Amino acid sequence: MRWTPPSGILVLLVAGGCGGQAAVPPGPPPVYSPGVVEEPITAVLLAALDADRRFLTVDSLWDPDASVVADGSARYAPPRFAGIDAGGEVAITGSRLEVRQSLVWVGFDYRWISIRDGVAREAKATALLTPRENGGWKIVHLHTSTTRE
Repeated sequence: MRWTPPSGILVLLVAGGCGGQAAVPPGPPPVYSPGVVEEPITAVLLAALDADRRFLTVDSLWDPDASVVADGSARYAPPRFAGIDAGGEVAITGSRLEVRQSLVWVGFDYRWISIRDGVAREAKATALLTPRENGGWKIVHLHTSTTRE
């Protein structure tokens, strides 16, 4: 009896089935543009400011290892933003947003006002945010300072 080599098609089918699923290299990271991220980023920052004026901890807005500095001191609990006390109203009064691959840098001014107490404070902030794996954004760094007059 004479041995005959298997046909080329059979060899490819057998060899292709031996390795399991072929590994697919990861695609490039998503590209974010300022126009696409501005609204969701602003919503995260406003939610963080609002939580601070209510002295609430909203962990969903923050990376667990986020660094927070307010008026030169590390902050680990509300109020994380400089110049904010309980109650009152808070608003972002101006901002500049920059996107670098999957990192968003925001420089912004905000104002906290308590009409009941007759107090108003203005401050400046720099925030860095990154995308969450399941969508949305989280704050990974925040540095705030009240303005000196």
